[in-house]
Amino acid sequence: MDPLDRMPIVHIEHDVDDHYLVEKALQAASIRNPVRFFRNGQQALQYLQTTDEVPLVILCDVIMPGMDGFELRDRIAADPVLHMKAIPFVYFSTWANKKLVEQAYEGPIQGYHLKGISFEDLKAELSLIVAYWRRCLHPRSFQ
Repeated sequence: MDPLDRMPIVHIEHDVDDHYLVEKALQAASIRNPVRFFRNGQQALQYLQTTDEVPLVILCDVIMPGMDGFELRDRIAADPVLHMKAIPFVYFSTWANKKLVEQAYEGPIQGYHLKGISFEDLKAELSLIVAYWRRCLHPRSFQ
């Protein structure tokens, strides 16, 4: 098994239906990485601060109850241990507007992607994101 297949994908989204669709789209795209689902930023941050796993990528919704995606991004960037793990942080949302995208790029992120309107759009977008981060070098590529 490819070591990259063992790196989890972290999906942070308050809508459980979206969790289900993302899981099914990843399976349909033959992406074998385990997926760690969290319903809010606080749960995800706690996991990231306590796990030995280093995720392949974080897919985070923008607007969520409690800690939203912007605050989560800022908290990860401010944590020296998480910062050095160089986990790609990608906003993955149902919608966007100029203000949200500008706010997203005020901090360290690696992209803002829309889920699309169909299951095929969702599968294609996830395939693109995962393929990119499987090929991209980051500091932990040399460990």
